[in-house]
Amino acid sequence: MTRALAAIVLMLLSRPSIAAEQRERIPAACRELANRAGLPLTLTHSEAVRAIAYLRLMSAKDPAVLRCRRAMSGR
Repeated sequence: MTRALAAIVLMLLSRPSIAAEQRERIPAACRELANRAGLPLTLTHSEAVRAIAYLRLMSAKDPAVLRCRRAMSGR
């Protein structure tokens, strides 16, 4: 799981942020994962899409991943 978190951070940092782009709040159930990865509480749409893709790859053995997946399925 550490590799997946590191990959999320690298992908998010590799693309320069566009100031005018709308930012999306990370759901409360996903904040623990965001804190582990050192992510801000808001992401651009493209950053959020990448984070969701990596969330699908993360281990379901982690309770935080399960909580976040449940929160995302309700969106």
